[in-house]
Amino acid sequence: MAQKKFKKQKLSKKTAKKFTTHRKYYSDTTEEYNLLNPFRKGQKKEEKLLEISKKQQEKKLREKERQEQQEEQEIIDELGITEHPEELYDIGPSSYEILLGDLKQKNKQRLLQLEKEEKLEKKRKRDQEKDNEYIESDNDEEIDNENQEEIMDHDEEDVEDDQVDEEMDDQEVDDINQDDIEDEVGDEEHLEEEEEEEEKDLTTDFTDVYNKESDSEDEMENSLSEMKSDSFESTMKLGLYNIHFNREISTSEELSKLLDKSKSLNSQSVELENNIGILTSIGCVDEENPKDTSKKSMLPVEKKTFHDYNLKENELYFNALQRNLFPVMNEYRDLLFTEESYKNHKSIYTLYTLHAMNHVLKSRDQMLEDNALVAECEKKKKPEPDVRHQGFTKPKVLIVVPYRNTAYDIIKFLLKLVPHEVKELQEKKTKFVKEFSLYVEDDEEKPEINDQKPEDHKYTFRENIDDCFRIGISLRKGGLKLFAPFYLCDIIIASPLGLRLVVGTEGDKQRDYDFLSSIEMVIVDQMDSIIQQNWDHISILFDNLNIIPKEDHEIDFSKVRSSYIEGYAKHFRQTLMFSSISTPEINSLFNRSYNIAGRIRIKKIKQGEVNNVIPTIRQTFHKIDHLNSEVIKNTDFDDPKFQFFVENVLPKFQEQNESKGILIYINSYFDYVKLRNYFKKEAKSFTLCSEYTDAKAITRARAQFNSGQKTFMLFNERFHYFYRYKIKGIKHIVFFGLPQITEYYSEMLNMITDSEGTVTSIYSQKDKIALESIVGTSRSFKMMDSDKSTHLFC
Repeated sequence: MAQKKFKKQKLSKKTAKKFTTHRKYYSDTTEEYNLLNPFRKGQKKEEKLLEISKKQQEKKLREKERQEQQEEQEIIDELGITEHPEELYDIGPSSYEILLGDLKQKNKQRLLQLEKEEKLEKKRKRDQEKDNEYIESDNDEEIDNENQEEIMDHDEEDVEDDQVDEEMDDQEVDDINQDDIEDEVGDEEHLEEEEEEEEKDLTTDFTDVYNKESDSEDEMENSLSEMKSDSFESTMKLGLYNIHFNREISTSEELSKLLDKSKSLNSQSVELENNIGILTSIGCVDEENPKDTSKKSMLPVEKKTFHDYNLKENELYFNALQRNLFPVMNEYRDLLFTEESYKNHKSIYTLYTLHAMNHVLKSRDQMLEDNALVAECEKKKKPEPDVRHQGFTKPKVLIVVPYRNTAYDIIKFLLKLVPHEVKELQEKKTKFVKEFSLYVEDDEEKPEINDQKPEDHKYTFRENIDDCFRIGISLRKGGLKLFAPFYLCDIIIASPLGLRLVVGTEGDKQRDYDFLSSIEMVIVDQMDSIIQQNWDHISILFDNLNIIPKEDHEIDFSKVRSSYIEGYAKHFRQTLMFSSISTPEINSLFNRSYNIAGRIRIKKIKQGEVNNVIPTIRQTFHKIDHLNSEVIKNTDFDDPKFQFFVENVLPKFQEQNESKGILIYINSYFDYVKLRNYFKKEAKSFTLCSEYTDAKAITRARAQFNSGQKTFMLFNERFHYFYRYKIKGIKHIVFFGLPQITEYYSEMLNMITDSEGTVTSIYSQKDKIALESIVGTSRSFKMMDSDKSTHLFC
């Protein structure tokens, strides 16, 4: 008997593609994979897909709940830890929804109200049309029309149902036909890239400063005033914000009285917990108790609860460092914190970002209150009140960081803090990611990180290290808007170079600094990196802060603070500075602050980098301030340090017949050029390593120095900052001035492998701060006060 042949069932390409993709992406087990067999009888294909998709959704939901429980448990565990204060207690999972919760709720209520009004209007029009038809039509015609309309409605409903089914089926097929999820993301980014091509380049001119968008500042204020509700919190209850910024100072006598009171207070110091450092309070007046007769500068007051800080709808968990820093920020004192590191940097930038956003929200509430008060007076036909609580221009917060990578982290945290509409988020998302992250299409093109580099170097030079950028961020009803023009933004995040190109200097044809006229808060982070760039940029920036504008920017002078009009705005500005080192330049810049609320410095008692030196090396320190100035006048030298180096240090190496392995560490480029010219003039055997030396020349110089072909290597500090090479062949090191980044001292000494190696350091009164970090606080005072000019460490 012939065997009966069964005809193999065929599927359409559409059905086969659908089941193949679903079996690939939605099957976690063999059983589920077999369930998706399109030839399986007794179950419709739609039901199979629905069943597997439902299982997948339930699995994702369980995974999400597990992650949330894990995050909550981690927060609870971290709150009980006191032995590791460097660990960050991240913002709790509820903060994203709570911060700006009032703003989001008001938006929602407003939308619901408009939706309700629109429905009522449509209903009213329909009722009116029916009434008109009823009057004009006969009863018979009316019945026929109603029957006909019912039939048409049923037909339309059937057609619509079919269209909906087809659209859902087509949509499902389109989703399935995607090769992977990245294609969908790529398509969205491609569309956004096409929109961005229509925009002008913000870096070629000052469109990011001057650009005027369709919504003016007045329209934004009107829209904000519409959001005011009965549950609005008055800014009069915002404590220190109201006391500090809304005080009336219209004469120089009133200002002088406040400044004299601040200067009359004696400084006060206290040691902070968890070895954070010594806090020194300078000229801090108790602004909440103006009748206080104490002669000591006030110390920051830590609140018992977060509610006492008047944080705008936010719940936080602080670690020890944040608990000690936030009271200083919240009281609007100036702060110089010189104990920053790559370990605590996240805790620091998240804290000052929170403080900046909290300040912007309080300023927004002040404007809402003023607008509501003016509107109420107009409604009741009362005289317009005097509401002078604004500045000349809108920008209030300026954050200066050296590289785009830090700006990227700050903006990501801002987006986490502030809820925003999807449309507002996606409008500039692609542009932001491309410009501020290390955006490459292929992961293989990303530069490899050398694991042998120190951890702080890898952290500083992570991702995008471009040092020329600026971006404006505005707060609107929908949340944050990135790349807002400067005159319409609330927060400016920029690098010193990016701002210098706009601010310019005297004589530049195109320059603008009016947008800096009403800055209320300046935050400068990672100053140890900024000082390795061009310090003139940051110095010129501070020279142009809080200057009365030269041009009219549609200013409503009836709302500008009287103190700003009189030119006293700089006395209300809060300055926050963070660095891992302390230098004369940083201290000088901090001393230029004029804040009437006072200043706070936090630094540790230094134990000294000499304790981190591994090999046993003879370390000699020469103080050159004892040289008589008349002796210098009678010589060809104009610098006592250079004279001591030429007359005392170099001859010793010649006497000892040292012909190789002598590295001269120079902390400034000016001295580097001076020594380079001298070595060329004297025809010395030397190589060069500076930040301007090309890669091939650096490789050749290191090889020649290691092999002994060249006796000296002139080594610049900025070169070491950018590259952090391990130099081989070092036997002797001469520090022509102490390193500004003092940890480089022990790092360079640990490169010496010769047991007979020596270290000679030449320092002056200008190196007092660096000397403290290198030899320790107590030793540095003894060395500076000592009559001896030479000190030896072994």
